[in-house]
Amino acid sequence: MKMNNPETTVYLPYCRFIELQKQIYDVEAIDYFLAKQFTELLINRLVKTQTAVENKTDKQCCDVLFHLLLALSVSLRQGHSCLPINKIAQQRLGYHCDNTGVVSHQGFQFPELAYLNELLVGLNIGEQQEQGIVFHHNNLYLRRYFLFEQQIIAFLAQHQSLSDQEHLPQSTDIIACLDLLFPDENNEPANQIDWQKVAVANALNKSFSIIAGGPGTGKTYTVTKLLAAIILLKTPQSLNISLVAPTGKAAQRLSESINQAKAGFSALLPEHVLASIPTETKTIHRLLGVIPNSPNFRHHQDNLLNIDVLLIDEVSMVDLPLMARIFRALPKHCQVILLGDAQQLPSVAAGSVLSDLTPNKQAQFSASNRQYLEKVTGIANLPVSKRYPADHLTYLTHSRRFDGKGGIGVLAQLVISGDSEQSWQLLQAAKKGSQSQLMFVDECNFSTLKDNWFNDMVEQYYRPLSQATSIEQAFHLLSTFRFLAATRQGDTGVETINLLIESTLFPSLFSFSSVSRSNTRHYVKPQNTLYHAKPIMINENDYSLGLYNGDIGMIWKNEKGHLMAYFEQQNGQYKQILPSRLPQFETVYAMTIHKTQGSEFEHVALLLPTNTDNQLLTRELLYTGITRAKAKITIQSNKAVWYQGVESQVSRYSGIQLHVNN
Repeated sequence: MKMNNPETTVYLPYCRFIELQKQIYDVEAIDYFLAKQFTELLINRLVKTQTAVENKTDKQCCDVLFHLLLALSVSLRQGHSCLPINKIAQQRLGYHCDNTGVVSHQGFQFPELAYLNELLVGLNIGEQQEQGIVFHHNNLYLRRYFLFEQQIIAFLAQHQSLSDQEHLPQSTDIIACLDLLFPDENNEPANQIDWQKVAVANALNKSFSIIAGGPGTGKTYTVTKLLAAIILLKTPQSLNISLVAPTGKAAQRLSESINQAKAGFSALLPEHVLASIPTETKTIHRLLGVIPNSPNFRHHQDNLLNIDVLLIDEVSMVDLPLMARIFRALPKHCQVILLGDAQQLPSVAAGSVLSDLTPNKQAQFSASNRQYLEKVTGIANLPVSKRYPADHLTYLTHSRRFDGKGGIGVLAQLVISGDSEQSWQLLQAAKKGSQSQLMFVDECNFSTLKDNWFNDMVEQYYRPLSQATSIEQAFHLLSTFRFLAATRQGDTGVETINLLIESTLFPSLFSFSSVSRSNTRHYVKPQNTLYHAKPIMINENDYSLGLYNGDIGMIWKNEKGHLMAYFEQQNGQYKQILPSRLPQFETVYAMTIHKTQGSEFEHVALLLPTNTDNQLLTRELLYTGITRAKAKITIQSNKAVWYQGVESQVSRYSGIQLHVNN
C-alpha cells in the first residue's frame, strides 16, 4: 500500500457508533471513538512519512487497524494492560449468537499473525516514537499503560541490583535475629518447612520482596516478625516505616492484625522493639497525597516520600497505574514488602500486578538464594529452579484457619484448581448436612424467599442490628455476616438483595409493584431512606471527611436522638458525620464479591447468578467469595453456573509477566 495524497479522507469501516453496535457485540462508545481517533492519526502519519506496507489495499489496512484499536480499547476495559496480537490473529472480534444459535452480531475476522505484525511494524509506532499507540514485543499498548509497565519493570530491575549492597544485613546478624524470632520450640515438624521463617529470611537480604499466601496462612503474623527483624537489624530511631493498604477497611484490618500479633510477642521480643513496630496504617492514596480533582499525587519522582520501609497489604487489589505511581514516589534506598493472596481477584481497574509478579505457584529459588536461605534458617531441601527462579517471592502454604479438613478450605482449593466436578460433589454433600462449615441451597426464586433460608438469615443476623444497645454492639453484629453477590444488577444482584432485606425488616418504608415476567417482585422505596441501624458503604472518596470508597458505616441515633453516620476508626473510636454531608453511599446488607476484598466475616452467604451468560463469573471470583468466610459459608447456585464459574479463569495480558519470567 502507498498513500500519496495527504488530503485524502481516512477510510473508516463505520461512520457512526450505532453502525458498529450492529456488527460488533459488547462495545461501548469509548471503544469506537478511541479506535476512530487513533486510526485517523496513524494513517495520516503513515501518509506523511510515505511509509509503505506492501501488498495491502488502503481500505484493508484501515479496516484491520481500526479493529485492532477497537480490540485494544475493549481489552483495557476488561482489565488487560495490553493486547498481544498473537491472541487475536485469525480470531473473530465481537461475534455473538443466542442460545438457539441465532447470530445477532457477525463480528470482524482478523487476518493471520504475519499480516498484523507487518502492518504494525510498518506504522513505525515503537517505544521511541512517542506516539499514543505503542507496539512493543508483539504487544499493542496505549502509551500511558506502556509507560506504567516500564516504570514497574525499571523499579524491579533497580531493586534486584541493590540486593547485594552493603546496607543490607550480614548473614551472621540475620541468623541471630531468626534464632530470637523463631525459637526451636516453635519450629514446624521435621518433615515440614517453616515457610514463615523462610519468608522473613528471604526478605531480610532484599530491598524488594513478596510474601504471598491464602487466608489463614499467617501473612500478617509473619510480616510483623519481619518488621521486628528489620528493627533489630537497623537503628529504629532513624527508621521510617509506612504500612498501607488499598482501602480504608483493608488498612484497618492490617492495623488490627499487627496489634494482635504484637500482643503475642511480649515474651519473645524486647520492649523497645515491640514499641518500634508501627501499627498506624494508611490508604495508599493518603500516603501519596491526593490532589483534589486531579489523577496525580503530591508525591512522585520529583517529590519523593520520606520512608525507609514500605509494606503494602492486599496487593491483589492494587491496579497497574497506582502501583507505578507508588514505585516512582519511593526513594532508591526504600525496602518494599508486598503482601497478598495471588489467587484472589485482580484489581477492578487495568492490570494484575501481584499475579504478574508471582508467576510461580510455589516458591522457586535460584541456587545462590537457596544456599543463603539454608545457611541462615538451617532448613534444607528448599525448592530451586534453574529456569524460572523468583528469589523475591515466598509462599506461605500452611493455613491455620483452614486445616484441610473443614469444608471451606477444601472447597476453596478445589475451586481455585478448576475442579468443577469434585467441588460440585462437595456442595451436594453439604446439602445433605455432611459438612459443618458448608451449607448448600438450590437455586430459588426470590418471590418465594419470605419463608425460606434467606428470610431466616435476615432475621437471625440483621434484625438484631436495630435492637443493639450500642453502636459498638451493632458494628460487631454487622461484621459477623454478609450476603455476597457476583453482580450489582439482576435478580441475584446486590441491589435486589438489599431491597429484599430492607422490605423484610422495614415493610412500612416500601410500596410494591406487580410481579414481573420473571416472577420477581419489584420493590420501590423513597429515595435516600434513612433509618436507625442502616448499614451503608461509601462509594466515592471524600478526602475532606476522611472517607474512602468501600468504607463501611452505620446510620445510628446519637444521644440526642438524631440520625448520624458512624464510622469505626483505628483507635477504636467512632467518627460521627451528618448524613447530609456524606458522599455517595449505598445500603450494604449485601455486597459484591469485589467489594469484600480485604474483609472477613464469620458467616457468608454467596448467591450466584441464575444463568451462565456472565463474564464476571470465574474461579477467582468464587475463591475470593468463599475465602471471605472464616467459619461458615452458605452457597446458592445451579450446576451449570457453578461449572462455568469454576472452569473460567481470569487471564490478564501484561508485559510485566513476560519480563519476570525472562
